[in-house]
Amino acid sequence: MNLYLLFIVLISLIGIKVFITSSNKDYLSKENTTCVKGIFTLIVFYSHYCSYTKVQMSKDFIMLYLRNFLGQLMVTMFLFYSGYGIYESIKKKKKKYIDSIPKNRILKTLVHFDIVVLMFALANIPIGNKKSIVDILLALTGWGGIGNSNWYIFAILCLYLSTYFAFKIFDKDDKKAIALNWVLALLIVMIIGVHRGKALAYCYNTILCYPLGLTYSYYKEEINKILFNNKKYLIVLFVVLISFLSIKKIANTNALIYNITSIFFVLLVVLATIKVNLSSPILKWFGDNLFCIYILQRLPMIIFSKLGLATSHAYRFAMYSFIITIILTFIMNYIFKFIDKKILKV
Repeated sequence: MNLYLLFIVLISLIGIKVFITSSNKDYLSKENTTCVKGIFTLIVFYSHYCSYTKVQMSKDFIMLYLRNFLGQLMVTMFLFYSGYGIYESIKKKKKKYIDSIPKNRILKTLVHFDIVVLMFALANIPIGNKKSIVDILLALTGWGGIGNSNWYIFAILCLYLSTYFAFKIFDKDDKKAIALNWVLALLIVMIIGVHRGKALAYCYNTILCYPLGLTYSYYKEEINKILFNNKKYLIVLFVVLISFLSIKKIANTNALIYNITSIFFVLLVVLATIKVNLSSPILKWFGDNLFCIYILQRLPMIIFSKLGLATSHAYRFAMYSFIITIILTFIMNYIFKFIDKKILKV
């Protein structure tokens, strides 16, 4: 699977632009951020693959080291860009966008997710892994799981809800609304933490990257004035890098420290995109289809694992799971678009 890392690197180089003495003014453009999400989507796939098979160190050591080094940091950009994108939309559409969050963000995400959960429920029956009604109902909320990935969906739904309430309460003061988002995000971390415990810290130890995205969008013009100056940029880069490397050593101490580590990691990636612009159409496709790929990839993994492929032919298992995930993504995108247009009317 070191070749998988090579694949990620090669497709990332397609259309890449490097800014040495100047800055990438489009570092937060939809194309660039989608490509960044594409990179981490591919890394997440490998991370999930590792949970089903025994990794061969001789062929996987580089990719495995990257996966272990990143840990939950691999999902931080999804949360950050989500928060950033939401406030960018709020700035443009104001009250109209805020009022649309329950339907266009929360309901739409939940409906799409629940359709896939039911697919998992059906797929579990023929392989002798039948789930109870209670298990399925909990899975439909995102709190529980029946083999599917669920923690991220539950967290993002909570964060969408917190954004809606915060901006409804402070409908004429965005700064206070964002401050309330930080408070609510911290509450979400604590509440989930109490119920999940330290063993499942991955369910809540990166959540603060979302309000960071809201905040970054709010102060974007002031931040850009600093970061588009090369000397100031280098100073900020040095401070953020040293801070990240220092705190990462104790990141697993508790969820709050891991969240702070996540924030520094996000800032590092953001700083990198100021000097590197990505425009790979392949990365963009994976970034655009993050949701489908994330919630669907475990489905073929579960089936092929049950057939013994994960242990007997690990790389065939990875390849088949990857291909089936892409095929399912195309199919489900068509179904989701139909549902959005004809049923949800979004």
